[in-house]
Amino acid sequence: MQTGIPEFVAVAQHGSFTAAASALDTSKSRLSQAVSRLERDLGVTLLQRTTRRISLTEVGEAFYQQCRQGLELLNLAIDDAQAQQQKVTGNIRINSVGGILAEQWLSPVLFRFMALYPEITIELDLTSHRVDLIAEQFDLVVRMGELPDSSLIARPLQQIESIVCASPDFIARHGVPRHPDDLRDFPAALGSLNRYHFSPAVSPTDSIEWHARCSLRCRNGHVMKRAALNGTALTILPRVYLQPEINSGTLVQLLPDWQLKPATLSLVYPQHRYRLHRVALLVDFLTEALRGPIHLTV
Repeated sequence: MQTGIPEFVAVAQHGSFTAAASALDTSKSRLSQAVSRLERDLGVTLLQRTTRRISLTEVGEAFYQQCRQGLELLNLAIDDAQAQQQKVTGNIRINSVGGILAEQWLSPVLFRFMALYPEITIELDLTSHRVDLIAEQFDLVVRMGELPDSSLIARPLQQIESIVCASPDFIARHGVPRHPDDLRDFPAALGSLNRYHFSPAVSPTDSIEWHARCSLRCRNGHVMKRAALNGTALTILPRVYLQPEINSGTLVQLLPDWQLKPATLSLVYPQHRYRLHRVALLVDFLTEALRGPIHLTV
């Protein structure tokens, strides 16, 4: 292999020599020398260097894309060779919905997997925004909600029911809504959505859209539930998040005769990543484990 290619790819991915050197566990000067040698050997300029930033030249961008794909294929070949020797090792990068589901449902399953395969390391990212699996180099994602058409593989795990709830104090101050239209003037603590579709329990094919008046925007289930418990706002969260408080009476389900459209929880991954033996093992393990009932300790 032409020397300097892994170093160049790392710099292009991380956007700086410092970050790339840290990722490769080498010195910045050695990394810079390797990339400069590669440019000299090829007779082209791959990176534009200024005091403030590093960017790819047009030639460098095309070269980077081809090198990145080539290194992925090389890693696949290495992994296949290790799999044939029954040795399962390497790193798996996962992005997941965060909060209670990740903390008390997904992570214990990952712990069991790690006990079975101690030479595999897991990098779990709970960033709430929708990541680009290809660009951000994730092996798989646990995602809730509608999935756009793409070349990605999606394995539906289960349907997540969400409910509207509020504290008794909030209800005493704002009243009891009888219809989704009654929610227009109610302050709400919500995540990323502004629109919700309600259907009567007796006629689930009918649908009414509610445009929420969001008084608190936060993609964290703990904070949203705390806002409801505090009487600050109503909130909408998966029932499994709220059932203990519903049972104790500290939160009350609103509009019990109406239901929200369930959200599909899916396991999503690029097709080529499934060829990695360690990723295939984890995908199959999670698919089996996460299709069962959700049990939380809160």
